[in-house]
Amino acid sequence: MKEMKFHPKAQKSIKGQVGAPMPGKVLEIKVEVGTKVEKGEPLCVLSAMKMETVVNSPMTGVVKALHVTVDSSLEGDDLILEIDEE
Repeated sequence: MKEMKFHPKAQKSIKGQVGAPMPGKVLEIKVEVGTKVEKGEPLCVLSAMKMETVVNSPMTGVVKALHVTVDSSLEGDDLILEIDEE
């Protein structure tokens, strides 16, 4: 029996929460907790229907928490990571 995982949703009202732009599978994670990121920097790569989508940082800051792993299946708006503003 396959184990089901439920991911928390990104809250649009909380600055720094980065959500999945669409349903898909995590192919690659380009950052880890403690990484300094600039606005627009690639954070991870998602795959949906054989199309790859790069999720970019919405702000400059430091990655505070990572909520996914490679091969995680996500729904739209599932929380991927959190960034603390500098």
